[in-house]
Amino acid sequence: MLTRIVAHSISRRRRRKLLSFAAVALGIAVATTVATIALDVGDRVNRELRSFGANISVTPIADTLPVVVGGVDYRPAGAGAFLQQSDLSRIKKIFWHNNIVGFAPFLYLPGQLDLSPVPRATVPIVLVGSWFDHALTLDKAETFEIGLKKLHPEWKVDGSWPADNNPSECLVGRRLAERLRLRLHGPMQISMTRSSVSAPGVYPQAATRDLAGNMLPVAFTVSGILDSGGPEDDQVLAPLESVQKLAGLEGKVRRVEVSALTKPEDAFARRDPKAMTPAEFERWSCSPYVRSIAYQIQEAIPGAEAKPVLQVANTEGRIIDRVGFLMWILVAAGLTTAALAVTSMMLATVLERRVEIALFKSLGATDTRVASVFMLEAFIIGLLGGTTGYFLGSLMARRLSVSVFGAPASFHWVIFPTALLLALTVALVGSALPLARALKLSPAAVLRD
Repeated sequence: MLTRIVAHSISRRRRRKLLSFAAVALGIAVATTVATIALDVGDRVNRELRSFGANISVTPIADTLPVVVGGVDYRPAGAGAFLQQSDLSRIKKIFWHNNIVGFAPFLYLPGQLDLSPVPRATVPIVLVGSWFDHALTLDKAETFEIGLKKLHPEWKVDGSWPADNNPSECLVGRRLAERLRLRLHGPMQISMTRSSVSAPGVYPQAATRDLAGNMLPVAFTVSGILDSGGPEDDQVLAPLESVQKLAGLEGKVRRVEVSALTKPEDAFARRDPKAMTPAEFERWSCSPYVRSIAYQIQEAIPGAEAKPVLQVANTEGRIIDRVGFLMWILVAAGLTTAALAVTSMMLATVLERRVEIALFKSLGATDTRVASVFMLEAFIIGLLGGTTGYFLGSLMARRLSVSVFGAPASFHWVIFPTALLLALTVALVGSALPLARALKLSPAAVLRD
């Protein structure tokens, strides 16, 4: 009997039922869209932010006092400690190896740029050795693409990137090229400064000196003009092996920049791991905080000290937190709007059917029996609206993700039960207030009117 009454009620009042269904479906669609993107937005926004540089810096732990001006290390190449190039593959063997987006080593060499044909005219420069597009071989013949092209995809190069296997090509920073009027594909002559050769026996004699002991310049060709917006615009970047050979430091690097996907830090992430209990340390290590990833890198590379670039990491955390807060505001607004729409539709329905309610009660139906009819209708509307809203929201999330991030979002079935629960809650809560008012009406007064 109850089923017949509900079915007859739904079939007779299709317009209001369709409006309530549409309100619930649209509200759940907004919530599903935001929730789907929220599950992906952390990694996607993090990957977008990773294009602006590294968030972990790895240096030798036994380093000497640095001499850094404008972000450039001006120490002689023979001073201080170095990291072994052969140990860099261990970065991709830590627990969070899948979070490592890319990394690049650096070796700095102060030098002199020969301004030929002007006789004896030289300009001090910093020659930086690094990998541009390097395939790092891991275990079982697995390779991982690393280098500056992957670490800094936002860098603009007029011309072409140097090849790592071509020791004569280099990139020249934009400001340095404008100041010295260097042209693309033009020749360069670079020699080391006297401070770079202060340590005897460190550098190969035949490669950099003539028989009289004078420095021999090394020829480079400008393959591209680099516009990075940073200190690299005043430097010359060359393949790592050529700078290592010029400095006599084969197989050694000065610093490594690592780009890793991390989660925003909280108070627990900033705690000292040495003061943690074993359970706390395990939880800390199993969370992709920038500090925990840096700690694992430091443990993996002998003689290394890995520190997070806190300015970058904190900025990323603030952006992701604010984006997430904005999304949940949209969810709350969508669900509130849907609940208000259902309330208004149900209020109109109750007012229209007040005679029917009075007749039910006059025939002996209890308030619970009368309420069950209307709540069952709301339950059906919520169930259908939640199912439709989930699939509509998932499709909207895919289209939105393609337009914003360039890749479609996935269907997250874990959201489906939550979407149904929210839809039923919106429909039932929206129906409760009008129904409570209708049940207070006097059957005798309503039927007499």
